[in-house]
Amino acid sequence: MRQGTRDVLNDCQENGRFGRGYVGRAQLGGAVLSLVSFCVPTWNAADHLERSIRSLLAQRNVDFEIHVCDDASQDATLRIADRFRDARLHVHSSKGRLGLAGNWNRAVSFATGDYVCLFGQDDVASPDLGATLSRLLDAHPDASLAFGRRSFDFDDEASREALGYFFEVLYPGILDEFYAAIDVVIPSDVMRTQAMRHAFEINLIGEPSFVLFRRDHPAVAAGFDTAMKQMVDWEFYTRLFANSPIVQTETNLGTYRLHASGASTGNAAQETHWAEYDHLLTLVERRFAEVLTTDEREQLADRHREIRRLRSEHTGG
Repeated sequence: MRQGTRDVLNDCQENGRFGRGYVGRAQLGGAVLSLVSFCVPTWNAADHLERSIRSLLAQRNVDFEIHVCDDASQDATLRIADRFRDARLHVHSSKGRLGLAGNWNRAVSFATGDYVCLFGQDDVASPDLGATLSRLLDAHPDASLAFGRRSFDFDDEASREALGYFFEVLYPGILDEFYAAIDVVIPSDVMRTQAMRHAFEINLIGEPSFVLFRRDHPAVAAGFDTAMKQMVDWEFYTRLFANSPIVQTETNLGTYRLHASGASTGNAAQETHWAEYDHLLTLVERRFAEVLTTDEREQLADRHREIRRLRSEHTGG
């Protein structure tokens, strides 16, 4: 593990912004702040990582740590991360590839905070991301997860051609309907009902960069599903809202960046989507078995059969 040398928290204490309490926890106005762990899994992230790290280091009114967890990059990712000299930033290298979900799990394993944000290597955070979401979870101790809004930004025409219609037309319309139907606190049954509007095919919560979850939740110990790439975050969220409420804010918390080498662009193939959706439906039917209505069970079963038919036709099976 690499670690910077400048203790920024002590610097903040000297300048009156916030200080450490007698138990070593940061305080703001006398209130002890929850610790947020920003975990940044990386792989060949040299083109975008510096901007992402800078946006996290610019977080205000929140106590935080950053763990950059590299998955055996072949570019300058580690050198870029090592340039920062900040005691809040820790860089972890790897000798071999773990894959997307495997590296996500390793990144989260380094977290020591009350709350965890799995931040994308190419995304950009607003300065209030950590403070906004951590205060939501502080105010709602029964909630397992907090999320906010974000903007979408295309870096190149290749990504726009592959995903432009979904992220600029279809998805915003789906999200507008979802946002209109929810309050700050979203009970488990309400979230399930909203997910059922799309047979659990659409990630209504969003990318991990703009989500905060409790590190002590059992889903965290179980880890992300290594059988998935495209829908791995959404599957994880379903475990978080299966038995507890979640909370949300209308605040825009940053920018989700799409580019030709990004995971979303690479995962856009229809066959990959069908395969993972097939897997997700199997898990959802089991996970929510006790609370699904008869109509909901039939809806999921019909959609499951349709996806398997499409997969079979596509592969010639």
